[in-house]
Amino acid sequence: MRGWREAAILSHTVTGVDALLATAFDPLAAARDLKAAGFESEQAEALAAQLRVAAGADHADLATKADGAALRTAMKADVAALRTETKADVAELKGDIAALRTEMKADVAELKGDVAALRTETKAAIASLRAELGTIRWAVGLMAAFTFAIGLRVFGLI
Repeated sequence: MRGWREAAILSHTVTGVDALLATAFDPLAAARDLKAAGFESEQAEALAAQLRVAAGADHADLATKADGAALRTAMKADVAALRTETKADVAELKGDIAALRTEMKADVAELKGDVAALRTETKAAIASLRAELGTIRWAVGLMAAFTFAIGLRVFGLI
């Protein structure tokens, strides 16, 4: 009994799962060992039958330690590549943000200049309108005086 277990353990550690399952499996001996360990006869025979089926199954799609190591290596390479790409993207975005910030500062300065020019134009327009309003007041006052004088002449008071 001990022989097949040791062979299975050694083959598992050396060559992987397929080697473990390819080891000669004696279902009768396994059933006897299970009965000796306290299993009932039907339980021991059922378990031995399932083990025999498992030993004969195709285990090509099971992963080995080497598969896990290869996957780990590939994943580390993918993570490193992603990290590099991300750093490059972040650097590019920082450059874009700096360019936009410079462009926005120039636009704000231009807008401030435009606002100052409009303020100056508005003040000049207001001053011009005040001058015209003064002229209009003078003209209205003059017309009122002429109208008053004409009214006095018409009524013969002058």
